[in-house]
Amino acid sequence: MKKIGIIGGLGPESTILYYKELIDRYQSKSKGREPEIIINSVSLTEFKRYMDNHDFNSAVKLLSGAADSLVKGGADFISMASNTPHIFFSEISKKSEVPMISIVEETAKAADKISKNRKIGLLGTRFIMKSDLYPESFRKYGMNIYTPEITEQDYIHEKIFSELNKGIISENTKTRFLETVKSMIENIAIDSLVLGCTELPLIFDKEYFGINYLNTVIIHVDSIIDFCFRE
Repeated sequence: MKKIGIIGGLGPESTILYYKELIDRYQSKSKGREPEIIINSVSLTEFKRYMDNHDFNSAVKLLSGAADSLVKGGADFISMASNTPHIFFSEISKKSEVPMISIVEETAKAADKISKNRKIGLLGTRFIMKSDLYPESFRKYGMNIYTPEITEQDYIHEKIFSELNKGIISENTKTRFLETVKSMIENIAIDSLVLGCTELPLIFDKEYFGINYLNTVIIHVDSIIDFCFRE
């Protein structure tokens, strides 16, 4: 049995969701057995401070240290229970002594199976929406990534940290997020949307506007479970 290592805490709400989904899906596949999971919950406040100050070396050091601790605890492989830290996935995975599973690459594979017009919307933190992380991975599959206007990016980013990371779901916030997605459908003709922040399923709790929703938490968890049972 492979021991799962999770770098969590970024934020706590998504880490809780990962833990629950991992147990539920593992038990379904193993006929009732529970998975072995180690979670290293790092400081969201510390990580965000590094990101805001463009102190990326410290951000990498924080995440790499968390990965090292998981390896010392016996983890056979590692995943990060958040999208934004994946900006540093390449650097951290190169330093890691065990395999790591990328939420971005797994989401690109999932989108490739369902997108017909190859136009994919992306919501997430400002760090994610401004980075080339998702566009680069999706281009390998012939898909293009589109993000909202800058003012909407700023609004989404602020609400993720001030509300969603704390488990707060405001109807006003939800309405504006949905209006943003509707605008992307009308103006860009996206046929799928990446929920590029692991707290966004709190807002997108069902299907809206008839497009595909790529829940990165579920996609990532399914890939983690598949890896557990891989020979």
